[in-house]
Amino acid sequence: MKIAICGKGGVGKTTVAGALVWLLYERGIPVLAIDADSNPNLAISLGIPPEEVARLPTLPSDLLERRVEPDGRDRWVLTRPLSEILATYGVPIREGLTLLLMGRVGHAGAG
Repeated sequence: MKIAICGKGGVGKTTVAGALVWLLYERGIPVLAIDADSNPNLAISLGIPPEEVARLPTLPSDLLERRVEPDGRDRWVLTRPLSEILATYGVPIREGLTLLLMGRVGHAGAG
């Protein structure tokens, strides 16, 4: 199952995502939570202290590669196995609950 939360800024996406992550986790469903927001606060919703969030690993952009299908559609594929990405960049919250950060702004003008 894949669930994405999207919407305008300030409408509560992180709150909804955090609540949904905990609901699924408490029901015994393994969760890989991916925060693609340029202001990554899902980590705080999952119990990581705010002062530690800046030190969490962020996925580099070269882990995704754009490929054009024969019919002309774009397809994004991982350049490394998911298991390797999780081992390197995954933030274990609890057994069966992992966080990946991929949207953090690295420098001015990038967000």
